[in-house]
Amino acid sequence: MQKVTILGTKYDIRTGISYKKDEGLEGRFGYCSHVERLIVVGDLSTCDSWKGESAQARSTQEKLTLRHEIIHAFLNESGLTSNSNGVDCWARNEEMIDWIAIQYPKNKN
Repeated sequence: MQKVTILGTKYDIRTGISYKKDEGLEGRFGYCSHVERLIVVGDLSTCDSWKGESAQARSTQEKLTLRHEIIHAFLNESGLTSNSNGVDCWARNEEMIDWIAIQYPKNKN
């Protein structure tokens, strides 16, 4: 298990988790538990709908998922998920989280 510190709070990161062993992964690539301070990324080789994809494609998606879940944790630790106007707030919106996660690697150039 890996650990990461996000805005001063330690999160455990579990990658390579079997879809058959974690019900929380049903219908998604990963998740972030703000209560447990836990980020989980599923092993796509154990996901029936990804069996036909290449190892490279699965690896790329798993990395994207980890970045996405770290953004969820960051927004939670910053206070924005609980203070941005309700359940459907922008800081919990999956489209917004994806947009931020996509922008991050662009800063490396």
